[in-house]
Amino acid sequence: MASEQHYLEPHPGQHGWSWSTRPGSGADDPAEDHLQPYEVPEDEDTPLYVISVAAELSGLHPQTLRAYEREGLLTPARTEGGTRRYSRRDVERLRFIRTLTQDEGLNLAGVRVVLDLGEKLEGARRRIGELEAMVRALAERIEERPRSGERYEIVKAPASGVEVHPHRRRTAQRSGGPQRARPIPPPEMRHAEA
Repeated sequence: MASEQHYLEPHPGQHGWSWSTRPGSGADDPAEDHLQPYEVPEDEDTPLYVISVAAELSGLHPQTLRAYEREGLLTPARTEGGTRRYSRRDVERLRFIRTLTQDEGLNLAGVRVVLDLGEKLEGARRRIGELEAMVRALAERIEERPRSGERYEIVKAPASGVEVHPHRRRTAQRSGGPQRARPIPPPEMRHAEA
């Protein structure tokens, strides 16, 4: 009885690969009986591809990938044995670098500037997302507050033994009561006191 031949193929419209069978492949290979469908993790940062596969997926030569790594444009993960493993995000970055160098004519210094600006932009977008989440959480807390004259505390009261000054600085109390700083006299009066 002939076993089915398995192929690693991309999912149409998705960013994943899986094992499939093609009809009409009458190969009789008992070594392929153990193959099970392989689900690619959804995480974009999971190291999946060896350098030859990453090079083929990005349309570059493996030596080019090594050169980009030496230049600091890419840092693939490494196995315990030191073999490079590239993630989907790495492959997308390689495709972007190829577009910048081949289609737009940038040199590697220009690519580095574009990548750095892109990382800063992504960091700013993440921070904006965090701030938007904070605003939503605060808006929900304001909506939940009591309305009929009840006291609603957003901030915890200071710990006992701590005095809150008008400038909202906390200072520990000493045994002789709170100590306040002596005001500094204007410069013309400083010389007269000395």
